[in-house]
Amino acid sequence: MKASRNLAGVTLALVAAMTLSSLGKSARTYYDPARMERLRRNLERHDWARAQRDRALAEAERWAARDDAFLRAMVIPPTVPRCYDIHQNGCPVHGTAANRNGLYTWGYSLDRPFRIVCPAGGEEYPSNDFAAFLASGGRDRSLLTGDYPDDGWGWQKPGEAHATWFVAYYAHWSMQREVRGALEALSQGALLSDDPARARVFAHKAALLLWQLAVYYPDYDYATQARESKEHNPSYTGRITNMIWEVGWADTCAVAYDAVWPHLADDLELQRQAGLDAAGLDRFVRDRLLMTMARDITSGNGRNRGNFGAHQRALIRLALALDEDTEAPTSAAMIAWVLANPKPVVDSDMGLVDALENLVYRDGFPPESPGYNMIWTQGIAEVAGVLGEQASALRAHPRLRRMLLWPHELRMAGRFQPPLGDSGDIFAGVSMLSPSTLMTALRWNPDPRLAEDLRGRGGAGSGDLFGESADEVLAGIPAASPPPASSRLLPGYGLAILEATPAASPMAAALHFGSWTHHSHRDQLNLLLFAHDNALLSDVGYPEQTDAFNHRRYGIWSNTVAHNTVVVDARGQGRGRGVLHAFEPNGFAQVADASCQSYPQVSLYRRAVMMVDTGQDERFVFDVFHVRGGRQHDWALVGPPASFACEPPLGPAQEEGTLAGVEVPYEQFYDDPALKDKPLGMVPCTGYQGSGFQFFVKVRRAPLAGQAVADWRLTEPRPGQPKRPWEGIGLRTHLVGTDEEVLAADCQPQRYERMPPWLTHLFRRRCGEDLRSAFVAVHEPYAGGQPWIEGVRSLAVTPADGEAVAVEVRLRRGGRVVCFHSLQPGRSYEVEGGLRVDGQAACVAFNQAGAPERAMLLNGRGLAGTGLQLDGQGARKSPIRRVDYERGIVELNEPILGAELRPGQVVILRGPSHCEAVTLREVLDPTRFSIGDEDLVVGGGTVNGVVPEAGRLITSAVLRHAEPGMAVLNARGEFQGRLAAGEAVTLDRDGLPPLAVSSFPDAASGLGPRFSVVIAAPGDTVTLPSLTLWPEAPARP
Repeated sequence: MKASRNLAGVTLALVAAMTLSSLGKSARTYYDPARMERLRRNLERHDWARAQRDRALAEAERWAARDDAFLRAMVIPPTVPRCYDIHQNGCPVHGTAANRNGLYTWGYSLDRPFRIVCPAGGEEYPSNDFAAFLASGGRDRSLLTGDYPDDGWGWQKPGEAHATWFVAYYAHWSMQREVRGALEALSQGALLSDDPARARVFAHKAALLLWQLAVYYPDYDYATQARESKEHNPSYTGRITNMIWEVGWADTCAVAYDAVWPHLADDLELQRQAGLDAAGLDRFVRDRLLMTMARDITSGNGRNRGNFGAHQRALIRLALALDEDTEAPTSAAMIAWVLANPKPVVDSDMGLVDALENLVYRDGFPPESPGYNMIWTQGIAEVAGVLGEQASALRAHPRLRRMLLWPHELRMAGRFQPPLGDSGDIFAGVSMLSPSTLMTALRWNPDPRLAEDLRGRGGAGSGDLFGESADEVLAGIPAASPPPASSRLLPGYGLAILEATPAASPMAAALHFGSWTHHSHRDQLNLLLFAHDNALLSDVGYPEQTDAFNHRRYGIWSNTVAHNTVVVDARGQGRGRGVLHAFEPNGFAQVADASCQSYPQVSLYRRAVMMVDTGQDERFVFDVFHVRGGRQHDWALVGPPASFACEPPLGPAQEEGTLAGVEVPYEQFYDDPALKDKPLGMVPCTGYQGSGFQFFVKVRRAPLAGQAVADWRLTEPRPGQPKRPWEGIGLRTHLVGTDEEVLAADCQPQRYERMPPWLTHLFRRRCGEDLRSAFVAVHEPYAGGQPWIEGVRSLAVTPADGEAVAVEVRLRRGGRVVCFHSLQPGRSYEVEGGLRVDGQAACVAFNQAGAPERAMLLNGRGLAGTGLQLDGQGARKSPIRRVDYERGIVELNEPILGAELRPGQVVILRGPSHCEAVTLREVLDPTRFSIGDEDLVVGGGTVNGVVPEAGRLITSAVLRHAEPGMAVLNARGEFQGRLAAGEAVTLDRDGLPPLAVSSFPDAASGLGPRFSVVIAAPGDTVTLPSLTLWPEAPARP
């Protein structure tokens, strides 16, 4: 009898498996035989793999100990609202003190469902038993008892417009952390256990969660079931969570389904609970959960759409796990959508190849803050790795290879990453690609920098259980040292980095002139400085929150006043175009010079920085910021965690009010009538354009009478902060000028336990009609408790036309350095002390006897003084005759190229309406130079047809970085005209025959007929740099 029952069970299982196979999927298709073979090999060979397996199985056992009813109850029904934060102002008792260790830190236990615990006071909310209220169908309101009752839609404090969302917080985070965590752990257990009985248990529990999710999933509607929709943004879509975080559910559910799929056929208990046979159960999960996710992504309905690369990766996982060849979208259609979506609804739905050319900058940087750029890179890299030959064109794309290296390009002084926009914090820690992404990338891009990063992430001796081990990946890469760090220009992203290497103590400065907008701050011409293993001039980084109701995010963190730049007319910047005027990485005095169109009332907004090496591992930064227009200019610096002093001393601290005035209280939006009298956190602040001065207190001030020195001396790191040297390390900023007021004020950084309670910011203020300001400063990093600059003074410049400035920096060990900058290269100036300069920038170092010992002249014709005569060629210009795009060679009309040009120097390109920059790699002859493999493409796409009479291309591509007047090429690199203003994509084909389909032949990549928009073409103008050094110095490596 027992044997016959077993036989019947086997027969049922076989019939069910045959039925499942008839749906198209016949085996695991994400965890395919190749992945499972790599798992077997890793477990056989590597201790790290066995340790990973053991940890995973222990986690699976933890969840398997819960009974089915408990697991099903963990899945919150759609009728219960969700939210990720309980209230803008924190706890109803302890306020924002609840956020000291970060947001989203409220405690909860699955054994006490729908209750959360304040991290500050330990009290539990809500006061009622919501589970009992839910069991009543939400009808018995007599169950809403106590001081803080919550019916799911929050507890309403009398007099407040917004609720406090206890139950919804539990619902969101228990789903996001516990349900997803359980599903991941149990499905992995089903794959990893070598005990068939335990594997079946794990698979059953995971499949149970998938089925319960499928029961609810089509009915989840974040736009009507969340705090976000009720209080903040009714159009913010999603399902369980908002559309961005929803991507994670697709990631998790897709691979979990594939892991447990072979067990569905014989899981009779689950079939009994679901009331479905094996085929019906499989179809139920596929259709209601996985295919709903796939349709949400491919339809563009916005319910499952993350940062670029995230939902593309999720869709590929769905495609591979589903192996769908009948229902729409099929797996093939999903893959095609990712690679070449023909009808993107928004930019983040663009096909990957088009996105690389139209959204990713030509230097490989995605168009967001560094933290969010990591999402792009890791998602796209996984897609390229998983798809194999289907992604061969993607992997071969030079833009993707550059994209994998941007984290390395952004690293400064060996250990810092600029915390631009919503990214990082004032300590500027480095972020790297994940080990799995690095291993994926190294398979087709064996760059030694990626290998170094993998080793730096602890990759050696580890790996992906279902992939290659890190040791195997690294063993296949020839041993090679990564190139040493050096100064570099990131022309697309808009960042000029000056590095002082080699050095006993690396130092780096960065000037930000980019115009990217996603997760950006109003921070153009921001200056950052890293030295002595510390971030000395940094950025505030990621705000406490990024939602529209966070008044601190828009009032201070993303506002101009919280960055090292200039505030005009007590208003935040716009986000206009940035233009590079010079970048010179060679010599003892390196230069970056850029301007931005940040304020409409300003005709000039330009900053030049010069990093000067004085010898003995001592360097300073000469800093000139020109602003013309407006009535008030506030030059601002964000100080590091430090004690602060100023000499001459500033006046006593203002005890009342803020930097906005003694009558303006802390955090009051005094300069926005729509926000001024509204309760903080209760109204959206995205439209705030004001100063942010109301966030600064204890204001001290004094007039600037020639010179002043601000000194930040670092203090001991607080618990939780990065370990770093601090004793005797500091930054002195020497201010030079008149008709200014110097102010210092304190501002709270993000209110986390590890952050300093206050930071001292420095300001320089000038007021008047139609102002013309030239803020001049010298930044002096020091260590050992000993500043090394004796003093800085302004030098008179003749003619005094306001176009040029000069300073003298006196060194304590003896000697001095004169630094000069001009807005009018080609105009000659007499500098106090006997120098005559004609150039954009110049620097002369004098020894203790007063004799010149080193000099630099940039983009000028002459630098002369006693014992000194430098002659330069000045700016030389020529139109471009032709460009060999495949070989990276630019040919000029005029023979102006000479041996004095150095590799690494930057050439300025100007077209009808654009200004760009490329890096010179080699002079080939008097008319030709090489830019190596530098990418000139700023846009492109598939040509789906042409409208000859309008000169217009039919394409789905959206050109985000291209500008009118830029040249358009076909796939052969042949010139097809220039972009014209008006309807996209229209060409000005002056002198060319009428547009035809034949103008755009198929690309060799197999991607069909394509066009490209490039920054350089015949007729554009090149401006060559001119650098003269004395004594002559070798070019940088």
